[in-house]
Amino acid sequence: MTHKFAQYLILAVSALGLSALPAFADAPCPTGVDLNTYTAAGFTCSIGNLDFSNFDYASSTGTTASEVAVDPVMGPDGPGFNFDGAWSAGPGQNLDADIKFNVTATSGSIDDIYIILAASSTTGNGSASYSENYCYSGPNEPCFLAVEQPGAAQTDVVTLNTPQTFLSIDKDLALFGNNGSVMVSSFGNQYSSIPEPRAVSLVLGLGLLAGFAFFKRRQVAQI
Repeated sequence: MTHKFAQYLILAVSALGLSALPAFADAPCPTGVDLNTYTAAGFTCSIGNLDFSNFDYASSTGTTASEVAVDPVMGPDGPGFNFDGAWSAGPGQNLDADIKFNVTATSGSIDDIYIILAASSTTGNGSASYSENYCYSGPNEPCFLAVEQPGAAQTDVVTLNTPQTFLSIDKDLALFGNNGSVMVSSFGNQYSSIPEPRAVSLVLGLGLLAGFAFFKRRQVAQI
């Protein structure tokens, strides 16, 4: 009786363990490459439990995709990227740089977006504006906008109204030279996530199995 129960316990734990495994993820996001690699047709990669795809880049600054370094990170706030370049505008120039991509949770869901801006430099009355447009999945789902004013190095957190398994990201950097100049060298994100229901089920299931095992042992001891 005890031997059979041990077999059932092992099988149940194994089944729960397999159910908690994340879905198949793409190859890890490469380091030491420029944005050209990421904007290639069909490119998809993963960091942790997140997949990233559909990268696009446009800029009037003269900084090309080959001059933008992509640094995938597993930061304290989750998986994400830093994009490093030398986006600048001189006197009388109003220029722009735009990076787009999609984020998909292969397990769990995304609940926070962390916006990370490196320190920018200005002369005269040069200035910059950074906006992060993020849309939920589906053609009729809403989009939201977060706006930051680059200057000192900063981090800001955007908490989603409801956890999401998909986000479409549009990062836009606007540079205004005015009667001076401005340069921004780095911006990026990290995405925090919450456990998927399967992982929670695993914990609850193991707790129930442990309780059942204890109950059976007490029954045997009382016989």
